[in-house]
Amino acid sequence: MGTPITLSLNGVTIDWGQGRYWNSHIWLFPPGSLVETEYIYAGNLVERKPGFETTLGEARFRLDHLGYSTAETRKRFEFALLRWNRTADLKLSFDEFRDALLGIDFAALTDADLEPYIWDFRRFLVARLARADAEESFLEDFVIGLNVNVILRVLADRIDSGLLPLRWHTHDFIENAGTATLDDLVDIDFETCMANHTMLFGRLQDHSGADGEMAFDKWLRKQGLQQSTPYTRLYAGRVVQKMWTLPTAVRNMIHHPENTYNVLTDEELRQSIEQLLDVAKGLPSPLPGSQ
Repeated sequence: MGTPITLSLNGVTIDWGQGRYWNSHIWLFPPGSLVETEYIYAGNLVERKPGFETTLGEARFRLDHLGYSTAETRKRFEFALLRWNRTADLKLSFDEFRDALLGIDFAALTDADLEPYIWDFRRFLVARLARADAEESFLEDFVIGLNVNVILRVLADRIDSGLLPLRWHTHDFIENAGTATLDDLVDIDFETCMANHTMLFGRLQDHSGADGEMAFDKWLRKQGLQQSTPYTRLYAGRVVQKMWTLPTAVRNMIHHPENTYNVLTDEELRQSIEQLLDVAKGLPSPLPGSQ
């Protein structure tokens, strides 16, 4: 089967993969999150090896702004349930699902609690949702197949869990699996990142009150971003170049794929999202639509 790659909250595994089948969680972790972190093995043996670590609270900020706000998470859950009930009869509201998750104290949860469920957190969750486990509901299959980011975002609503460590344990997977490198793990999902960039850019522009591209770019500059990224286009029959902040240049490259004078790279897209997140974090009040 190979060595697993795992995502854990306070030492409890909430997602894992092996071989060629695993989820990338790099986007949950801010720059600088690759550190020496805890790996827990059988017998509660703890070793420190390279991996990604942040707090659940920091991950929540990123989830909120990158497609998993409260409203977006509810919508994702309800859409998954709607599709599930094309062939099943699962009566489980989002609020019931949320209550079950928020009732779990990850600060106190231990391996002994999960042992009856073969140390599988999703099966532990299924037991907490037993009321919904009626005939033809296939509850366990639904929970096992549910997007882990929906689960994680709901867990982040428990206030006293905000400082708990969220860790992505990658070292053993890279060392032993032989099917992935660190570069593979930190590679971005380009299509998803473009969609997230568009959404976050638009929300910030709405919040700024800036009317038009130039006014918003000026607002971004006032937030500390540099107008140092060239954007080239054909205008009135000649090729012209203008300097924008990186997010505005990236926005233009996303929205104008017909313009072949510019090539959007993974690193530019990644950096631009991080800059927009930094701007959002510096606002005096939370960005509307991102909670």
